[in-house]
Formats: sequence, structure tokens, C-alpha cells
Amino acid sequence: MRNVTDSAEVIADIRGYAECLLKSGLISEYGFNNELIEAVYVNEGNTYQHILLFTDKKNCYAVIVIDVLQRTILGHYILDLDREYGIT
Repeated sequence: MRNVTDSAEVIADIRGYAECLLKSGLISEYGFNNELIEAVYVNEGNTYQHILLFTDKKNCYAVIVIDVLQRTILGHYILDLDREYGIT
């Protein structure tokens, strides 16, 4: 995955999807209201985009996965860096 936060183009409108994540308590209300994105990554073939949104937990992000070719949202997952890398 390559960080393209500074140069990423909008592939799909994630606002409605992010609103559902907010209503489910998965993302930060402050981040949602201020349209904050922590980072955007693409895979080597530039076919998938991962958009990291802030949660209320440190080192934890809700990641929206975009199919770049179809310009659609595929879904999301929770990335907990503390758990992923054994940080305590």
C-alpha cells in the first residue's frame, strides 16, 4: 500500500457511508463533522483505495475500502494499530 493522502482524487462519495459509521458509533463525531481523513492509501495496482477515518480510540481507524475501477464503496473494517502491532 502506498500513502497518497496528499494527492488522492475523490473516487466515490463516502459521506453517506461515513454517516452510517457515525450512527453505529464507529467513527469520531468531531472527525465526521469536520470531514477529517487521517490518510488515504492505494494498492500497487491502483485498484483499491483505503480511506482511514478517525475513531474515538487512539491508534484506531475505520477504513473505508473503495474499488477504484468501479468507483464504488466495497465496505469497511476497523484497523486497531495497538492490537495489530501489540502496542500496549
